[in-house]
Amino acid sequence: MDPAILTIGLEEEYQVVDPDSGALIGRAYDLLGDGGIGKREFQRTMLEADTPISGSASEARRHLLERRAELIERASREGLALAAGGLHPVGPYPVAQVTETLHYRQVAARGGLPMKELHAFGLHIHIGMPSREAAIRAMYGAARYIPHLLIPTSSSPFHRARDTEYGSFRIALRDHSPRVGVPLPLGSVSEYDELERLLAGEDPDLSQGSPISWDIRPSPRFPTVEFRFFDATPWGATIELVTALARALAAIFADQPVPQLSGTELQLMRENRWRAARFGWDATFFRLNPVTGEERAALDSFLALVERLAPTIERLGDGSSLDLVDEVLARGNPAIVMREIFQRESSFPAVTRWVVEETRRG
Repeated sequence: MDPAILTIGLEEEYQVVDPDSGALIGRAYDLLGDGGIGKREFQRTMLEADTPISGSASEARRHLLERRAELIERASREGLALAAGGLHPVGPYPVAQVTETLHYRQVAARGGLPMKELHAFGLHIHIGMPSREAAIRAMYGAARYIPHLLIPTSSSPFHRARDTEYGSFRIALRDHSPRVGVPLPLGSVSEYDELERLLAGEDPDLSQGSPISWDIRPSPRFPTVEFRFFDATPWGATIELVTALARALAAIFADQPVPQLSGTELQLMRENRWRAARFGWDATFFRLNPVTGEERAALDSFLALVERLAPTIERLGDGSSLDLVDEVLARGNPAIVMREIFQRESSFPAVTRWVVEETRRG
């Protein structure tokens, strides 16, 4: 597929926090300003940045960090700070601070108390597609690799001032909804569109978002396939690498037939995803396609995926992103460092201050 079609757009959600206490604060509106760089999100504690269309993973990273830097400067002028982490370790719970728009009010009302209390922060990667059919094919082909790409960004080990024993507890919180998770098998674009229509009910307007929130999905607003399962992460190198991997997966599978998943394979995909969120690099994954019962260490599985995708990544012009593999693996993921900081200092504000500083450094 022509690399010019496989454009990249990134969306990143930030925690708005007090720079001294680390407390999560519902003042995102104060940071919107002019120019459209900052966008309001589901909760008033969240601020989103998105990038212009980019032609490579490194360019997308550069655009994102430029937007991030401008928003951080804007926050500083207001006596605030931004943190790129999947969950705040303490949070404003149980206070709901849902953004006052019709769409978000409906989302909160439908989701009940768990949704109203959800302050979760993610990274979304959009990859341009030539058609909606291609986006559906890319979604299903890439879905079995959700666990591999999740681990490097995992940054939500704490929730409500407790260690959850997860690397990405954000994944567990999102799973309270039946509309998230691994894409369920559908046979065609028309079937996907029908499901979307049925779930939308009496309000079929998708301009504000789709009722389907699977980990990977066709975007309801753009001609893209959207990878939306990542925790927000402070490290630019990690963002660039997973962007290059997601782009390569989309490129490979956009032209391949939709796989016919068995119930066993679908369940093992869900199992691998849960293991990635729970155990991080200590996880083992079931082998899929074909299902053999064999298990393989997450790190070995990740390296095998990188090796498989490397020729495609090179062809797409993202070869320099492969140079980041050693750096990303040496760091582990943000959840590991956050735990180390808490074990050393017994302070959740110290954890948040570290995320703030790493977000600033990129």
